[in-house]
Amino acid sequence: MNPEKNIWLDLLERWPKDMPQKGVIMTELNESIPFVGFAYDDHMVVVQRQTPDAIGARQAIIPFSSISYMKITAIVLPKSYTEFGFKGALPKV
Repeated sequence: MNPEKNIWLDLLERWPKDMPQKGVIMTELNESIPFVGFAYDDHMVVVQRQTPDAIGARQAIIPFSSISYMKITAIVLPKSYTEFGFKGALPKV
């Protein structure tokens, strides 16, 4: 894999149009940031929160370099992950 390639930017650009933008971003500092929508540029993602956090913030701007992993909280059909570019098959639940 190309070390210069931004995996998070690549993932967001391939996000399926019919898949809700709902999930949780986990940062390298173990902060969990739930989101219900996002926008991005080449270096950062802006996430929209459904409800304000403890200090009243509804949006968070997160550098891609700070993202550890992402959880998807929307109900997603297994075929959606192939649209992301993943190979293999997830079990139908």
